Amino acid sequence: MQDGFKELNNTICKQTVLRRYAAAFAYVFVCNVILPADVIAAPEEIQVYLDDFAEVGKPGLDLHTNYVPSGQQSTDHQFRFTPELSYGINTNWEAAAYFLTVRDPGETLETNGVKIRARWRPQVPSVDSPFYWAVNFEAGRLAKVFYQDEASAEIKLIGVWKTGPWTLGMNFNLDRSLKNHPAEAATTEIDTKIAYQLREGLQAGIENYSFLGAVNGDFGQPQSNQANYLAADFNLGKWDINVGIGHASGRSPDNTVLKAIIGVPF
Repeated sequence: MQDGFKELNNTICKQTVLRRYAAAFAYVFVCNVILPADVIAAPEEIQVYLDDFAEVGKPGLDLHTNYVPSGQQSTDHQFRFTPELSYGINTNWEAAAYFLTVRDPGETLETNGVKIRARWRPQVPSVDSPFYWAVNFEAGRLAKVFYQDEASAEIKLIGVWKTGPWTLGMNFNLDRSLKNHPAEAATTEIDTKIAYQLREGLQAGIENYSFLGAVNGDFGQPQSNQANYLAADFNLGKWDINVGIGHASGRSPDNTVLKAIIGVPF
């Protein structure tokens, strides 16, 4: 009898957590996607982190690319290319490095900075639970034209909920300068993704990147910008591909952006 009550109590708790997570996701999604708003997605990496993870003891390579067919003078017809090399340390940790490059019209490809990151998860995804979470730590040295303080750091909280053909993902990012007396204020961003599996190896959905602005309320910093993407995830043999077309508004210099993330098999 006691075992029965415990099982019933556990079921009720799981359902309560599920409803709260769904409500939180719905709130962010409605406020940032359906309702009008003014984020600028990270130009080197337009991606919502989900439950993908590097295999233990194996290297990985993702090619992040995006192109601005319509933007302001500073980014119009700009092409960005960022290789990401990753390595699975064990089942709980992976490490990676990004090499940021950009090509303006009529120019050659130029280096825009380097970032390194480490991602930790308490456990691997399980079919017994729809929930998954992880934490990503990142530090980088960026070109001054892109980031005034040059040295930056980020903590990314990752949450994923999968049920049937649906995948819901949410990232909360806290970015700040690594300088003692920074010119740039610490900022926050919420990125969300809702995707539906149309068939094996093919998903379609919406990605939203919502830059919430400076933590200290410094209105001299960019505030409440937004970018929305129609995106698809699919496989071509062993290649994993994410493509999307998006529109940025607010303080972002990008208007329309085409993006692709190509997972290269080894």
